[in-house]
Amino acid sequence: MKKNGLSSSEKKFQNKSLPIIEELNNKLNNSYKKRAHFERFKYLFSKFNTINRDFIKKTPLLTYSLKRIIYAFISLYLAIGTVYILIALSINDISIMNDFDFQKPTVRPYSPEWNAVVNNRKEALGLNGPILKQVLIYWRNITPFIPKQIQLPLSVSQVKVVWGEPQTKWFWLGLIMNKSNGIINYPVYDQFKTAMPISFTIGFSSIILSFALGIPLGIICAKNKEKSLDNSLSWLFLIMISAPATILISVFWLLSVQYLGNAGIWGVDDWTNFMAVIALSIITIPGIVIETRRYIIDEMTADYTKFAESKGLSSTYIFYVHIFRNAGVRIIRVIPGALILSLFGSSLLIERFWGAPGMSKYILTGVATNDIFIVLGFITLSAGVGVFSSLVSDLILVLMDPRVKLS
Repeated sequence: MKKNGLSSSEKKFQNKSLPIIEELNNKLNNSYKKRAHFERFKYLFSKFNTINRDFIKKTPLLTYSLKRIIYAFISLYLAIGTVYILIALSINDISIMNDFDFQKPTVRPYSPEWNAVVNNRKEALGLNGPILKQVLIYWRNITPFIPKQIQLPLSVSQVKVVWGEPQTKWFWLGLIMNKSNGIINYPVYDQFKTAMPISFTIGFSSIILSFALGIPLGIICAKNKEKSLDNSLSWLFLIMISAPATILISVFWLLSVQYLGNAGIWGVDDWTNFMAVIALSIITIPGIVIETRRYIIDEMTADYTKFAESKGLSSTYIFYVHIFRNAGVRIIRVIPGALILSLFGSSLLIERFWGAPGMSKYILTGVATNDIFIVLGFITLSAGVGVFSSLVSDLILVLMDPRVKLS
C-alpha cells in the first residue's frame, strides 16, 4: 500500500539510506578539504624551496658560512654533552668538598650534615637534578645569542644557599669547583680572562713567525729539489718533527738560558717572552716547511706549468702567478690546525717551561681535579676558535681560487 506516492518498504529503505548518503557526503567533503590542504602545503613547500635556491645562488658565501656554523654548533654541543656526562659521573663527594679540612672538621664526614652541605654545593654549582637536564642547561648557557639570568651563590652552608641578585649574561661557562683552579664558586670565564691574553699572545705570535719563516724555507727547499741544501734542510726538519716536543723545548730552554740571555721565567723582560715564542715556533715550523715544499713541488711538475714554460713565460712570472698562488690555496688549509695546535696544544708546554700564567695551568689541574666547568670551558673556547679559523680559511680559499665551489 502506497502513501504519498511511496510504499512503506520504500520509506524504510529511504530512511536507512539517508544517513549512509550523508556520511558518504561528509567523508567526500573531508577528503576534498584534506586534499586541498595537502595541495596548498605542496605549493608552499615548493615555493619555499624555490626561494631558498635563489637565495643560495645569490649569496653563496653567506649560505655556506651559516651552514658551516650550524654544523659546527651541532658537533660542538654533542662533544660537550658527552664530556659533561663523563666528568659528571666521575664527580664524588670529595671532589665537591675539596676545601674541607679533615684535620679540623666542622661536620662529621658522610653524616647527614655533610650530605646537606654536599647537596647545597651541588645546587650552587648547578650539578643537581637529572644529568640530561644539566647538559641542556649548559648548552643554553654557552649559546651566545640567548640572554641568561644568572644568580651567583654568596654563601653555602648545610642549611641553605644564599643567592645574589640576578645578572643578565650572554655567555656563561659555569663556576669553579676546585680551590686549585681559583676561588670556589668564582665564574670560570672571569678566571680565564686573565690567562687567555697570555696564551693568545704566545700562540698568535708563534703562528705569524712560523708561517713567515716556514713558507720561505719550504720554497727554498722546493726550488733546490734533491740538491744538498734541500736534502740538509729536509732531513733536519724531519728529525725535528719526529722528536718529542718536550725534548725540543727542554733543549732550547737550556741553551737559551745558558747562551742567549733567556731569564727562563715569563714576564721578566721582552727578550725572555720572545724566546718563548721562538720555542713554540720551533715545534710548528718543520711541519709548515715540509708541507710547503710538497705543495710547491706538486705545482712545479703540473702540466699547466710545463705549458706556461713552453709559451716562453719567465720563471719568476710562472712561479709567483701560477705555482705559488695554487700552492698557497693548499697552504691556507694548514692554518686552522696549526693555530689550534699552537693556542691550545703546544703552548701548554711553553707555559709550563717558562712559568707563564696562561691557560695550561687550568686545563691540567682541571682534568686532575675533575673540575667540570674548567674542562668544559677550555673545550668550548678551543673548539670555538677552531671553528672560526676553519671558516675564515675556507672563505679566503674561495676568494683566492674561483675554481673552489661552496657546497
